[in-house]
Amino acid sequence: MNIIVIGGGAAGLMAAGTAAEQGAQVTLLETNEKVGRKLFITGKGRCNVCNNCDVQEVLRNVPVNPRFLYSALGRFGPADVMDFFENHGVALKTERGNRVFPQSDKAADIIDALFLWVKKAGVTIVHTTADELLIEDGVLTGVSAGHKTYK
Repeated sequence: MNIIVIGGGAAGLMAAGTAAEQGAQVTLLETNEKVGRKLFITGKGRCNVCNNCDVQEVLRNVPVNPRFLYSALGRFGPADVMDFFENHGVALKTERGNRVFPQSDKAADIIDALFLWVKKAGVTIVHTTADELLIEDGVLTGVSAGHKTYK
């Protein structure tokens, strides 16, 4: 199965890596020269990865419609996030307010872990902008990006 992921931010990298681990042929389209660019500025450059608390605590702190997150957090909660990064070589620490950061205080460590993971999983990263979704008979069939078509 071919999958195209548009955008190499945190969500795009996680989607691409997970799909590739499930056996899909994944192409990640990213406009910027490097993936995870916005992660560099999170947590004042330190990348607040998640909060060290249980799923119920996360949901109690969502001001509007926490039920929207039940399914996602049930499958991949804060403990899973922490395990993921620690299993990919990023030592973590918990600070005031249960906020979790890389021990190094460098967002680059989180970005590097995600980048190396997707590359190892076989994701092809193409630095281009998605121009148009290609739809035939109401079915998404690909993406036009740059001067190429990705099916």
